[in-house]
Amino acid sequence: MADTTPSLFEKKSFVVIAGASRGLGKSISAKLVEAFPRSSFFLFLARKKATLEAVASELMTSYPGVQIGSRTFDQGNLDQNIFDTLFVDVLKDYGLKVDDFEQSVIVHNCASVGDVSKYAWEMTEVTPVQKFFEINVTGMILLNSAFFKTFGQMKSRLIVNITSDNAKIPYPSMSVYCASKAARDIFFRVLVVEDPSIRVLSYSPGPCDTELLASVRDSCSSQELAGELKGFYSEGKVLSCDTSAEKMLAFLKKNTFKNAEYVEYYDPL
Repeated sequence: MADTTPSLFEKKSFVVIAGASRGLGKSISAKLVEAFPRSSFFLFLARKKATLEAVASELMTSYPGVQIGSRTFDQGNLDQNIFDTLFVDVLKDYGLKVDDFEQSVIVHNCASVGDVSKYAWEMTEVTPVQKFFEINVTGMILLNSAFFKTFGQMKSRLIVNITSDNAKIPYPSMSVYCASKAARDIFFRVLVVEDPSIRVLSYSPGPCDTELLASVRDSCSSQELAGELKGFYSEGKVLSCDTSAEKMLAFLKKNTFKNAEYVEYYDPL
């Protein structure tokens, strides 16, 4: 059975956060660094080296003694060698062993919103559609499998899948984004059917103040959706990333969510 006792943050953990350099990923990184034991190790992944290292440096200053490594990582670059060697190389570079840790944790926050200026029937070009799914679905699956290939034998394993209400609601002009989020959600639901001992939180963070949300507001082809999002901003309904990350942390601390089932910011604890 899955580990359902509320003790996830008592364990020395190897924690991976994909998409850690900005927005919600940056806030999640800070919350998890604060919550896990100082003996844990954090690996931050993102495409931009300078931004990533700045986040790591800031947190190491704020939390003396915390161990943080960073790697530039493009989830859409489907080079087999990258997935085969990423975690093995990190362990070697930092002088670590899998047996050093009690728990493995991976947060899948990396994603692209895609081309929101087109409706579903206008997705006619092979390359951009293919590249989008390589980032949002294929690369995520490969990263997850690479992680479990290295850390899968641990008794306690936790996945945080950053999902969205787009996985459930068909928003106009967001066809590929909705499809990718739905695909990720069902992937993890299958995973826990296959191995119920893996704990998965699929967390929908709500409308957070991110570049992604702003790009949808400003660029989407649906005037109805653009107007709704503009209303969110003008009415103060857009959440700060820190606020949403704190609620995610609260769900994890309570640890009573149904495995791999959709959980959103507005749900009661």
